Amino acid sequence: MIHKKFYKGLYGNNTIEFAKGLINVHPFGEIGKQHAGQVKLHAHNNLLQIFIVEAGTTIFHYSSNTVTIDAPSFIVVPKNLEHGFLHQGEVSGWIITLADTVLEHMLQREAEVVFGMDQIHIAPVIDADQATAEVYATMQKCVQEYKSQLPGRLLMLQYLVGQLLVQLYRISLGGQTAIASAGNISKVYYRRFQQLIKEYRSYKKTVEDYAHALFISTGHLSRICRTIAGKSPKDIIIDYFITEAQLALSEVNMNVADISYDLGFDDPAYFTRLFRKRTGQTPVAFRKQIGMKAN
Repeated sequence: MIHKKFYKGLYGNNTIEFAKGLINVHPFGEIGKQHAGQVKLHAHNNLLQIFIVEAGTTIFHYSSNTVTIDAPSFIVVPKNLEHGFLHQGEVSGWIITLADTVLEHMLQREAEVVFGMDQIHIAPVIDADQATAEVYATMQKCVQEYKSQLPGRLLMLQYLVGQLLVQLYRISLGGQTAIASAGNISKVYYRRFQQLIKEYRSYKKTVEDYAHALFISTGHLSRICRTIAGKSPKDIIIDYFITEAQLALSEVNMNVADISYDLGFDDPAYFTRLFRKRTGQTPVAFRKQIGMKAN
């Protein structure tokens, strides 16, 4: 059995730095140059990626399929879906990487938009197609704002990412750009598992609690999570609560202990240890890094 190769960051890396915990922008083609023009099949656990091809030609691989992509075009790749590239000479553009868990937090009242991001979308950009031309322009604005150091940069990025997601969802409704879906019964269970984590929003809930709510065994839930995300259910739960903690530490005027209790942790010291184990820094250090008052 061949297992998916997962990366927590860009291809070949397990770390990635996001602006506001939301977006990362990296030159497209640069990673391929480091690997003789080839980016082998791989997937990302919690990352939605948008590839903007501004110049050149690349062969896009997803699962066992291939598509030749000529510039200008864009490709949207959801989390957990295998993809790769074989560049045909010089290729340039941008990779916009978005943190999936933060996106779901942004769009919690627009669940259908999140579901719309569960498919690969490929679109050539032509002036006659106003919808794809507009979303392509928004992608380029995201890149420009990310590279800038203008006042209000993070707020503008959050606005542009929201606009970008809605535009992508709207063009996907026509079905013209959707070419592949990870959809199956396991995916339905996996998405419902994620929804339950958000609904319960308490670290006290166990894997057994979630399996019971889904009317499946813990073993079945474990197999689903490992097949789709390459992680155990417990790791997926922890990822969610660490992200929620980062959001609270960034935006809410609460001390660390109150945040831990609000998320269902009985022991703030355990919460701090878990946060440090997952992020490499304590909650207080995280607050200081992003310029928040450490209280």
